[in-house]
Amino acid sequence: MNRTPALFLLLGLVAGVCAREYRVDRTQDIVYKEIDGKKLRLNVFVPKGDGPFPAVLVVHGGAWRAGSRTQLTMYAKSLARRGYSCFAINYRLAPKHKSPAQIEDCRDAVRWIRRNAADYRVDPGRIGAIGYSAGGHLVSLLATTGLSKEDDPKGVGTKIPAAVAGGTPTDFRTNRENSKMLSYWLGGSLSNKRQIYHSASPAAFVDKDDAPIFFFNGSADMLVPVKTHPTVGYAGPTALHTALKKAGVETDLHIIKGAGHFFAIFNKTALDAGYAFLDNHLKGSNKLRVFLLAGQSNMQGQGVVDFDHPKYYNGGKGILKNVMKNRERAHLYQHIVDAKGDWVVRDDVFVRHQTKDELKTGGLTIGFTGYGGNHHIGPEFQLGHLVGEAYDEPVLLIKTAWGGKSIHRDFRPPSSGGSTGEFYKKMLAEYREGLAKIGHEFPQLAKRKPELSGFVWFQGWNDMFDGDALKEYEANLVNLIKDVRREFRQPNLPVVIGELGNGGPKAGNNMLTIRKAQKAAAKALGPNTTFVQTTQFARPAKESPNVGHGHHWYGNAESYFLIGDALGQALLRLTGK
Repeated sequence: MNRTPALFLLLGLVAGVCAREYRVDRTQDIVYKEIDGKKLRLNVFVPKGDGPFPAVLVVHGGAWRAGSRTQLTMYAKSLARRGYSCFAINYRLAPKHKSPAQIEDCRDAVRWIRRNAADYRVDPGRIGAIGYSAGGHLVSLLATTGLSKEDDPKGVGTKIPAAVAGGTPTDFRTNRENSKMLSYWLGGSLSNKRQIYHSASPAAFVDKDDAPIFFFNGSADMLVPVKTHPTVGYAGPTALHTALKKAGVETDLHIIKGAGHFFAIFNKTALDAGYAFLDNHLKGSNKLRVFLLAGQSNMQGQGVVDFDHPKYYNGGKGILKNVMKNRERAHLYQHIVDAKGDWVVRDDVFVRHQTKDELKTGGLTIGFTGYGGNHHIGPEFQLGHLVGEAYDEPVLLIKTAWGGKSIHRDFRPPSSGGSTGEFYKKMLAEYREGLAKIGHEFPQLAKRKPELSGFVWFQGWNDMFDGDALKEYEANLVNLIKDVRREFRQPNLPVVIGELGNGGPKAGNNMLTIRKAQKAAAKALGPNTTFVQTTQFARPAKESPNVGHGHHWYGNAESYFLIGDALGQALLRLTGK
């Protein structure tokens, strides 16, 4: 069998093809890893400017046995000019170093970039990758096998948000059983190295959490055919592209008509599309994600954080500082304090809440409730942490809540007839005021374009005590949500309705009627609305700080935390996050 294809598989062209100067700072020959007495180096291309910039790992081709970090300098320069800090790496080569040495080096390069992000004006949360041929294979494997910081044995994280892969073999499990074409790299044939062939195949690891990948390939590529190599049997990009689509992961495959393996490397149309794909996933939009939270006193928040007086707060039972110490649930609260034990203040999630006495604004932390000081939480607390982790863009929560208010009168929507409720009008007015004053109240968000991304409703108590309010609750809630969507011209605005779950599953007829109406309203409003059960989060009075406040979940912080978690998860499901 002719071994020439294996020898030259995935070889790239030299960087001299495109000798242009860019407005970038370039640093060469930086050691990012030392192993077995060998120093692995990279070249860095950083845009001029303050940053932080998204980063791209640039991985060369060469059949896993040849090539160097200078091979795809054009990619690095072009991307640096587009606003990326680029890192073009060397990695260990076969046959001396067999798989998985190459992918291990790529993972360590990602870790090195994260550890040294500040030195190169990099945002460590936005590190993508691009490669051609062998490099395309390696970045594809990065995309399907990335580890979070928590799962990474080295505690850094190798997960990337997106990759561009050209001329890419993606599945070696389809190789001919006794073919030795790739034995110099995989250590033998498929028949006697099956697990290694499996481990080297990006398509073997596909799941819904994989990074999006843009593939490009020449239609006349004989080294890495679009589908399957006719003699060796390994699969080209189609295998992984198809598997990603099936798993619901964003992916695209650009076929360059008439191009062979080498001529596809610098195809401008394909590269422009690939660069745009990276832009879409790494650069983040100029949006500000805004969520409107509304309701009465339980949306205001009554969860006690740290009061523990033996008489007035039941000795601190059920307060946040104590429930987070429970060994069985401690993992749920790890993100809310820093290494020193201080409450985390997020710099990507912000809250605006006008109370009776003051306007509260700032980064999400404890204290955004109707009380003074920082001693209580509401549903916004954990909800904000969840959406902050889910979105690349910053988040603003505008909380509009007042105690003792009914939807029948105070929040009465226009479509229900009669006088529109004072607090319905006030809810909309405070939302608009919040947007109008973003530049003053949150200067760091001044240049962002606000986009209402969800509405959360948590209310119901006062409507229990009026026969007409009880009877009309479902219709009034349906009208309120329709009117809110109409007001903001967003007919598909995601809406979450939190159940009036005080006291747990067992409740009086009036409360059960409200719960049934809330659930029915969500169903009537269709697929962009969801009802969230909360009764399971009720805790007994004896295990809570405010033993006489059943209408406020007895002030139990765990209840409010878990309610916020459930509302947040439902919101993210509706928004596809």
